[in-house]
Amino acid sequence: MKPTATPRHESSGDPPAFRRLGIIVKPDAGAALAEVYRHLVTTAERHDAHCALDEGAENPVPSIPIDRFSRDRIDRDLIVVVGGDGTMLNAARSLCAQDVPILGVNLGRLGFLADVSPAEVERHLSAILEGNYSEDRRFLLQGSLMRNDTRIMESVALNDVTFKMRDPARMVEFEMSIDGTLVNQQRSDGVVVCTPTGSTAYALSAGGPLIAPDLHAVGIVSICPHTLSYRPIVVDANHKIEIRPVEGSRGGGVVSFDGQLNQPLEYGDILAISKYEHAIHLIHPVGHDHYSLLRDKLCWSEQRF
Repeated sequence: MKPTATPRHESSGDPPAFRRLGIIVKPDAGAALAEVYRHLVTTAERHDAHCALDEGAENPVPSIPIDRFSRDRIDRDLIVVVGGDGTMLNAARSLCAQDVPILGVNLGRLGFLADVSPAEVERHLSAILEGNYSEDRRFLLQGSLMRNDTRIMESVALNDVTFKMRDPARMVEFEMSIDGTLVNQQRSDGVVVCTPTGSTAYALSAGGPLIAPDLHAVGIVSICPHTLSYRPIVVDANHKIEIRPVEGSRGGGVVSFDGQLNQPLEYGDILAISKYEHAIHLIHPVGHDHYSLLRDKLCWSEQRF
């Protein structure tokens, strides 16, 4: 069966419009960042591509002068993110509405999103600038927090929107509904609502399923539920999910977007989660294989003696 959503495909071999590169870097990444940065700039120059550095970043190699670009006014054809998945998540949230392609170079640990290793930067970037690459699109979630008919926070997440206890010594109690229909009322440490991209992150640690990236689906995973019969739910991404803390939930709660933006919730608040209208456009080296990535990152099929 062919996937139904934004499959990856190899480009033709014609040079793409990647002639204006923007570079976003992980702060304080040290010598490893400086080495990758040099390779990026020199490789781009060999291919007559212009580089600019995120205006909010410190130049990793001050001896190499470089122009700057603003995430608010993108004039780049390709964004190269150098860091871990956290840096990629931050970049994705800030750039998703502008439909600019993103390539990730992994300086972190797992690297599910930033899938180019530092040792292969020159080879892969050269191939990409020559028109040889894979691509896919990943949808995001949008979360809105309502309090007394006032929207007090709204943000997007590429991995997940998480509602969890504010006090680590207590559980939260909340109702969850889908398209206005009650699903359950539960006591737990919280719940993770994840995209297929985020199914390899917090949701996986909480016992959720791996969701293929081309599925138009959302995972709902309870965190340490008090009732052991609760199991993860996978629903179509077009559904609207609402979470309401119930009266008497002593611990209070907090909503987190990709584990990076946080806002407390009180009784009476409504957290509404739905699919965001924009997607991100990821660029990969030719031959990128999601299942090979899972085997590598999750250490599947390893033999130990």
